Amino acid sequence: MAERLSGAVPGFVGSRKSNGRCIYSREGKRALVEECLRPGVSVARLALIHEVVANLLRKWIKAHEAAAARPIPKSPELLPVMAVDAPATTPPSAPPESPIEIVIGDATIRLHGAVDAQRLRMIIDCLARRA
Repeated sequence: MAERLSGAVPGFVGSRKSNGRCIYSREGKRALVEECLRPGVSVARLALIHEVVANLLRKWIKAHEAAAARPIPKSPELLPVMAVDAPATTPPSAPPESPIEIVIGDATIRLHGAVDAQRLRMIIDCLARRA
């Protein structure tokens, strides 16, 4: 009997239900799982010592490993925001004018300065239909 209880985790069985089933303490389950994860330890032997079905002990081990692999969610860190009067911005200087030349079929379009994109698209579509 002494050999059977050697290595037993103290406080493993918290209480018993009315039907005789055991209610295991969290600390006891955690201690038993950590003991099972040591190198060279037999899960089946520890299950026998603690009078637990080996499959139940393996289920606890899987749950323990899944919880350890799951990252702990962190609350987002909020950065302080300070209102500052922005300095008056100067409009960016216009780039030097460089003409654009588009050739479609026998027509040539030369663009200088600022170009309205919608009008340019309309002109290109008309020329593309003619070509």
